[in-house]
Amino acid sequence: MSTIVQSRKACTVNPLKMSQPIGGALAFMGIADCMPMLHSSQGCTAFGLVLFQRHFNEGNPMQSTAMREVATVMGGLDNIGSAILNIQQRTKPAIIGICSTGVTETKGDDVDGYLKNFRVIHPELDQLALVYVSTPDFKDAFQDGWAKAVEGMVKGLAEPTSARREGSVNFLVGCHLTAADIEELREISESFGLEATILPDISGSMDGHIPDDFTPNTLGGTPVDAIRRMGEAELTIALGEQMRPAAEALMSKTGQPYVLFDRITGIEA
Repeated sequence: MSTIVQSRKACTVNPLKMSQPIGGALAFMGIADCMPMLHSSQGCTAFGLVLFQRHFNEGNPMQSTAMREVATVMGGLDNIGSAILNIQQRTKPAIIGICSTGVTETKGDDVDGYLKNFRVIHPELDQLALVYVSTPDFKDAFQDGWAKAVEGMVKGLAEPTSARREGSVNFLVGCHLTAADIEELREISESFGLEATILPDISGSMDGHIPDDFTPNTLGGTPVDAIRRMGEAELTIALGEQMRPAAEALMSKTGQPYVLFDRITGIEA
Protein backbone atom coordinates (compact mmCIF):
# COMPACT_ATOMS: atom_id res chain seq x y z
CA MET A 1 0.00 0.00 0.00
CA SER A 2 1.32 3.43 -0.94
CA THR A 3 1.86 6.00 1.78
CA ILE A 4 1.35 9.72 1.33
CA VAL A 5 4.08 11.68 3.08
CA GLN A 6 3.44 15.33 3.79
CA SER A 7 6.54 17.48 3.95
CA ARG A 8 6.91 19.64 7.06
CA LYS A 9 9.45 21.88 5.37
CA ALA A 10 8.42 25.52 5.24
CA CYS A 11 9.83 26.14 1.77
CA THR A 12 10.97 24.43 -1.39
CA VAL A 13 14.63 24.87 -2.34
CA ASN A 14 15.82 24.61 -5.91
CA PRO A 15 19.41 23.28 -5.64
CA LEU A 16 20.41 25.18 -8.79
CA LYS A 17 19.49 28.46 -7.12
CA MET A 18 22.02 27.62 -4.40
CA SER A 19 24.73 26.60 -6.87
CA GLN A 20 28.11 28.29 -6.49
CA PRO A 21 29.10 28.17 -10.19
CA ILE A 22 25.73 29.66 -11.15
CA GLY A 23 26.44 32.58 -8.83
CA GLY A 24 29.83 33.06 -10.44
CA ALA A 25 28.35 32.89 -13.94
CA LEU A 26 25.74 35.53 -13.09
CA ALA A 27 28.47 37.88 -11.84
CA PHE A 28 30.32 37.48 -15.15
CA MET A 29 27.07 38.33 -16.96
CA GLY A 30 27.37 41.78 -15.42
CA ILE A 31 30.50 42.46 -17.49
CA ALA A 32 30.27 44.01 -20.96
CA ASP A 33 31.08 41.81 -23.97
CA CYS A 34 31.73 38.78 -21.74
CA MET A 35 31.24 35.08 -22.33
CA PRO A 36 30.72 33.13 -19.07
CA MET A 37 31.92 29.53 -19.31
CA LEU A 38 31.49 26.58 -16.97
CA HIS A 39 34.29 24.01 -16.83
CA SER A 40 31.78 21.17 -16.89
CA SER A 41 29.73 18.85 -19.02
CA GLN A 42 27.23 20.30 -21.47
CA GLY A 43 24.34 19.12 -19.30
CA CYS A 44 25.51 21.08 -16.27
CA THR A 45 25.71 24.27 -18.32
CA ALA A 46 22.33 23.62 -19.94
CA PHE A 47 20.61 23.33 -16.55
CA GLY A 48 22.05 26.66 -15.43
CA LEU A 49 21.18 28.34 -18.72
CA VAL A 50 17.56 27.21 -18.46
CA LEU A 51 17.39 28.58 -14.92
CA PHE A 52 18.63 32.00 -16.06
CA GLN A 53 16.29 32.11 -19.04
CA ARG A 54 13.25 31.21 -16.94
CA HIS A 55 14.12 33.79 -14.29
CA PHE A 56 15.13 36.74 -16.50
CA ASN A 57 12.89 35.88 -19.47
CA GLU A 58 15.64 36.60 -21.96
CA GLY A 59 18.45 34.82 -23.73
CA ASN A 60 21.71 34.60 -21.80
CA PRO A 61 25.15 33.70 -23.17
CA MET A 62 26.96 30.82 -21.46
CA GLN A 63 29.34 28.21 -22.81
CA SER A 64 30.78 24.92 -21.59
CA THR A 65 34.08 23.05 -21.87
CA ALA A 66 31.98 20.00 -22.86
CA MET A 67 33.55 17.49 -20.47
CA ARG A 68 32.97 13.85 -21.40
CA GLU A 69 33.58 10.64 -19.44
CA VAL A 70 37.23 10.21 -20.44
CA ALA A 71 38.12 13.87 -19.88
CA THR A 72 36.41 13.81 -16.48
CA VAL A 73 38.58 10.91 -15.31
CA MET A 74 41.86 11.67 -17.11
CA GLY A 75 41.68 15.47 -16.90
CA GLY A 76 39.95 18.08 -19.03
CA LEU A 77 42.48 20.90 -19.26
CA ASP A 78 42.73 20.56 -23.03
CA ASN A 79 38.98 21.12 -23.18
CA ILE A 80 39.50 24.58 -21.68
CA GLY A 81 42.01 25.55 -24.35
CA SER A 82 39.79 24.26 -27.15
CA ALA A 83 36.78 26.11 -25.73
CA ILE A 84 38.70 29.40 -25.44
CA LEU A 85 39.94 29.16 -29.03
CA ASN A 86 36.45 28.31 -30.34
CA ILE A 87 34.81 31.13 -28.41
CA GLN A 88 37.42 33.65 -29.55
CA GLN A 89 37.01 32.58 -33.15
CA ARG A 90 33.21 32.63 -33.15
CA THR A 91 32.12 35.41 -30.77
CA LYS A 92 35.30 37.48 -30.10
CA PRO A 93 34.49 38.54 -26.51
CA ALA A 94 36.51 41.02 -24.49
CA ILE A 95 36.64 38.64 -21.53
CA ILE A 96 35.90 34.99 -20.80
CA GLY A 97 34.88 34.19 -17.23
CA ILE A 98 35.57 30.56 -16.31
CA CYS A 99 33.85 28.87 -13.36
CA SER A 100 34.75 25.37 -12.21
CA THR A 101 32.14 22.81 -11.13
CA GLY A 102 32.03 19.78 -8.87
CA VAL A 103 32.94 17.46 -11.75
CA THR A 104 36.28 19.10 -12.47
CA GLU A 105 37.08 20.05 -8.89
CA THR A 106 36.80 16.42 -7.81
CA LYS A 107 39.45 15.51 -10.38
CA GLY A 108 41.58 18.46 -9.25
CA ASP A 109 42.45 20.18 -12.54
CA ASP A 110 45.16 22.84 -12.15
CA VAL A 111 43.38 25.43 -14.25
CA ASP A 112 45.47 28.40 -13.08
CA GLY A 113 48.68 26.65 -14.15
CA TYR A 114 47.17 25.60 -17.45
CA LEU A 115 46.04 29.14 -18.28
CA LYS A 116 49.58 30.45 -17.68
CA ASN A 117 50.94 27.93 -20.18
CA PHE A 118 48.07 28.73 -22.55
CA ARG A 119 49.06 32.39 -22.52
CA VAL A 120 52.62 31.48 -23.49
CA ILE A 121 51.49 29.21 -26.33
CA HIS A 122 48.93 31.69 -27.68
CA PRO A 123 50.39 35.21 -27.47
CA GLU A 124 47.91 36.34 -30.13
CA LEU A 125 45.22 36.24 -27.42
CA ASP A 126 46.96 38.69 -25.09
CA GLN A 127 44.13 41.20 -25.53
CA LEU A 128 41.56 38.62 -24.38
CA ALA A 129 40.98 38.81 -20.63
CA LEU A 130 40.68 35.44 -18.89
CA VAL A 131 39.41 35.16 -15.31
CA TYR A 132 39.15 31.78 -13.59
CA VAL A 133 37.43 31.15 -10.26
CA SER A 134 37.14 27.93 -8.29
CA THR A 135 33.43 27.37 -7.61
CA PRO A 136 32.71 23.69 -6.86
CA ASP A 137 29.06 22.76 -6.32
CA PHE A 138 29.79 20.64 -3.25
CA LYS A 139 30.75 23.58 -1.02
CA ASP A 140 29.58 27.14 -0.39
CA ALA A 141 26.55 28.63 -2.16
CA PHE A 142 25.30 31.09 -4.77
CA GLN A 143 26.55 34.23 -3.04
CA ASP A 144 30.00 32.69 -2.55
CA GLY A 145 30.35 32.05 -6.28
CA TRP A 146 29.32 35.64 -6.99
CA ALA A 147 31.80 36.97 -4.43
CA LYS A 148 34.67 34.82 -5.76
CA ALA A 149 33.99 35.97 -9.33
CA VAL A 150 34.08 39.64 -8.32
CA GLU A 151 37.23 39.11 -6.27
CA GLY A 152 38.82 37.25 -9.18
CA MET A 153 38.06 40.11 -11.57
CA VAL A 154 39.52 42.66 -9.15
CA LYS A 155 42.69 40.63 -8.65
CA GLY A 156 43.10 39.75 -12.31
CA LEU A 157 42.06 42.97 -14.04
CA ALA A 158 42.37 46.01 -11.75
CA GLU A 159 45.69 47.77 -12.32
CA PRO A 160 47.83 49.07 -9.43
CA THR A 161 47.98 52.86 -9.42
CA SER A 162 48.34 55.80 -7.07
CA ALA A 163 46.48 58.23 -9.35
CA ARG A 164 43.00 59.35 -8.34
CA ARG A 165 40.15 60.78 -10.41
CA GLU A 166 38.14 63.40 -8.55
CA GLY A 167 34.50 62.52 -8.16
CA SER A 168 35.02 58.87 -9.12
CA VAL A 169 33.65 56.11 -6.90
CA ASN A 170 33.45 52.32 -7.13
CA PHE A 171 30.52 50.17 -6.08
CA LEU A 172 31.06 46.47 -5.42
CA VAL A 173 27.52 45.11 -5.32
CA GLY A 174 26.35 41.84 -3.80
CA CYS A 175 24.12 39.29 -5.47
CA HIS A 176 21.13 40.38 -3.38
CA LEU A 177 20.71 43.54 -5.50
CA THR A 178 18.47 43.37 -8.54
CA ALA A 179 19.01 45.07 -11.89
CA ALA A 180 16.56 47.80 -10.81
CA ASP A 181 18.44 48.31 -7.51
CA ILE A 182 21.72 48.82 -9.36
CA GLU A 183 20.13 51.23 -11.85
CA GLU A 184 18.71 53.28 -8.98
CA LEU A 185 22.13 53.27 -7.32
CA ARG A 186 23.71 54.70 -10.46
CA GLU A 187 21.05 57.40 -10.82
CA ILE A 188 21.50 58.49 -7.19
CA SER A 189 25.28 58.63 -7.62
CA GLU A 190 25.05 60.67 -10.80
CA SER A 191 22.62 63.09 -9.16
CA PHE A 192 25.43 63.94 -6.71
CA GLY A 193 27.82 64.51 -9.61
CA LEU A 194 29.76 61.28 -9.04
CA GLU A 195 31.22 59.05 -11.73
CA ALA A 196 30.26 55.54 -10.62
CA THR A 197 31.84 52.27 -11.68
CA ILE A 198 29.61 49.38 -10.62
CA LEU A 199 30.96 45.83 -10.49
CA PRO A 200 29.23 43.71 -11.57
CA ASP A 201 26.55 45.73 -13.38
CA ILE A 202 23.63 43.52 -14.38
CA SER A 203 21.38 46.56 -14.80
CA GLY A 204 22.51 46.92 -18.40
CA SER A 205 22.79 43.27 -19.35
CA MET A 206 19.93 41.59 -17.47
CA ASP A 207 17.20 44.24 -17.49
CA GLY A 208 15.06 42.63 -20.19
CA HIS A 209 15.66 45.12 -23.01
CA ILE A 210 15.94 43.88 -26.59
CA PRO A 211 18.99 45.04 -28.57
CA ASP A 212 18.72 46.35 -32.11
CA ASP A 213 21.38 43.91 -33.31
CA PHE A 214 22.19 40.38 -32.22
CA THR A 215 25.24 39.92 -30.03
CA PRO A 216 26.52 36.49 -28.91
CA ASN A 217 28.13 37.94 -25.77
CA THR A 218 26.74 39.90 -22.85
CA LEU A 219 25.11 43.22 -23.70
CA GLY A 220 25.74 46.12 -21.35
CA GLY A 221 27.49 45.68 -18.02
CA THR A 222 30.83 46.97 -16.76
CA PRO A 223 33.47 47.40 -19.49
CA VAL A 224 36.78 45.61 -18.94
CA ASP A 225 38.67 48.90 -19.31
CA ALA A 226 36.57 50.39 -16.51
CA ILE A 227 37.55 47.49 -14.23
CA ARG A 228 41.22 48.10 -15.03
CA ARG A 229 40.81 51.75 -13.95
CA MET A 230 38.95 51.03 -10.70
CA GLY A 231 42.10 51.83 -8.73
CA GLU A 232 41.82 55.47 -9.82
CA ALA A 233 38.59 56.05 -7.88
CA GLU A 234 38.64 58.04 -4.65
CA LEU A 235 36.58 55.51 -2.70
CA THR A 236 35.14 52.02 -2.99
CA ILE A 237 31.73 51.27 -1.50
CA ALA A 238 31.07 47.56 -0.90
CA LEU A 239 27.43 46.55 -0.55
CA GLY A 240 27.01 43.27 1.32
CA GLU A 241 29.43 41.41 3.58
CA GLN A 242 30.20 39.04 0.70
CA MET A 243 31.97 41.93 -1.06
CA ARG A 244 34.55 42.47 1.69
CA PRO A 245 37.22 40.16 0.12
CA ALA A 246 36.94 41.98 -3.22
CA ALA A 247 37.16 45.39 -1.53
CA GLU A 248 40.21 44.31 0.47
CA ALA A 249 41.83 42.91 -2.68
CA LEU A 250 41.35 46.27 -4.43
CA MET A 251 42.72 48.11 -1.42
CA SER A 252 45.82 45.89 -1.29
CA LYS A 253 46.52 46.53 -5.00
CA THR A 254 45.89 50.28 -5.07
CA GLY A 255 45.84 51.52 -1.48
CA GLN A 256 42.28 52.69 -2.07
CA PRO A 257 40.07 52.98 1.05
CA TYR A 258 36.69 51.31 1.20
CA VAL A 259 33.55 51.34 3.31
CA LEU A 260 31.17 48.40 3.63
CA PHE A 261 27.42 48.42 4.16
CA ASP A 262 25.42 45.28 4.83
CA ARG A 263 22.43 46.88 3.11
CA ILE A 264 21.48 50.11 1.36
CA THR A 265 18.06 50.59 2.94
CA GLY A 266 16.93 51.56 6.42
CA ILE A 267 17.74 54.39 8.82
CA GLU A 268 21.11 52.93 9.80
CA ALA A 269 22.29 52.68 6.18
